[in-house]
Amino acid sequence: MSDRAIRTIAVAGGGIVGLSAALAFARSLPRTTVTLIETPPDPAAIAERIPVTWPTVHRFHSLIGIDERDLIGNGIATHHVGTVLEAPRGNWVHAFAPHGSPAGAVHFDQVWVRAQREGSARTYDSYSAGAALARANKFAQPPGNSDRRFDYGLRLDPHLYRNLLREQAAGAKANIVTGVVEEVEREPDGRVSSIRLSTGDRIEADLFIDSTGPAGRLISEVDDSFEPWSGHPMPHLCINEVETGELATAARIAFLDGGWAGEWPLRGRSLRCIARRDSDGPNAIAIRPGSRARPWVYNVLALGEAAAAFDPLHGLNLDLAQRAILLAIDLLPGRDCNPLELAEYNRRFALMADQVRDFLALHYQALEGIADVPDSLARRIDQYWYRGRLPFQEDEILNRDDWTAALIGLGFVPCNVDPAAAGVPLDRATDAMDRMAVEFDSATARLPDYADFLERLGSGR
Repeated sequence: MSDRAIRTIAVAGGGIVGLSAALAFARSLPRTTVTLIETPPDPAAIAERIPVTWPTVHRFHSLIGIDERDLIGNGIATHHVGTVLEAPRGNWVHAFAPHGSPAGAVHFDQVWVRAQREGSARTYDSYSAGAALARANKFAQPPGNSDRRFDYGLRLDPHLYRNLLREQAAGAKANIVTGVVEEVEREPDGRVSSIRLSTGDRIEADLFIDSTGPAGRLISEVDDSFEPWSGHPMPHLCINEVETGELATAARIAFLDGGWAGEWPLRGRSLRCIARRDSDGPNAIAIRPGSRARPWVYNVLALGEAAAAFDPLHGLNLDLAQRAILLAIDLLPGRDCNPLELAEYNRRFALMADQVRDFLALHYQALEGIADVPDSLARRIDQYWYRGRLPFQEDEILNRDDWTAALIGLGFVPCNVDPAAAGVPLDRATDAMDRMAVEFDSATARLPDYADFLERLGSGR
């Protein structure tokens, strides 16, 4: 039987996405030679500028051998429990993990809708432990089992995280070279045979990974399947770092007239972004929201903004890139990169990217009144508004709580309650809801401020 294994991989792009890919493939395929080409960073690559992660990061860091305690202890990361959103209709917290508790088979949001109509419910995020932590700027390590009342991602210092990934990639025996991609050389069948660098070096590989940012220096040579996203009206971004004294557990997004402003706190400073419809000065970054229908073509795999570009409203840029790396390793084809195998990766990546597209467009539809929304989002909104139900979708990267928190926070409260919810005794349910909200608030009040938590964590207390 012939050996179909991929033996050599070349990763173009020396930023966080490229380093993440090089390290992940080097760890997962110890018999494969991985070469990382450190190309100059693309300023329009948002995952490099605002590296915020959702809870998926725990699985990814486990794969590449990075200890979260070291990230926190060395000041590379801070905990990210969600986002405080400030909008004309009011503020709410989009926190990770459950809101409330189901009543048997009845989802909590359905019980909440009944109670809210009777005037006996608090705001939806009052029943989220993560939202309570976000409002109070506090944190506690959740238990390491299934009984988790909340979850968290990480906010990563882009400079320190990049340096750590580079050090780890070198330790995993990835070859690291520097240069600009000058030419992509192809075989008659369309495959890429090698790339020539500005240094004169010529890199050959079985698989080429394009992490060069929105320009997609490699993938653009073999594919033109980029599809612009409708319902994304904020293509101009201004990103900078500012010194701040406050260290918060949640990000903040404030919706402005014709745009929004976001802040992601790190230690000693914050990453800030202003997103607008139109260009706002010479330092504004222009992005083209959209994704490639075929991010894996022949032996070229596009990751990060080379595969999908969008604004950082909920910090999903790096999350989607790292999910794509995990998916590529799970579905790794043979050296021939059989089209049947690549089609499955492309199909599943499209499902993930479409969910991100719809989730962000949901906010713009609610706050900007955008009519041109994807059909899949229109169906989701209609289903939830009419009956409080959400269509099933394969490869969900956003769970039901993610969607209900956003839908209710943005004003899409169901006009009809699921009939099963009518069988829940409302007086008992509201009593349990009140106890839960009080419990979250009182437990949070007893916790130290986040800065104190980090200090105690560092001292081992």
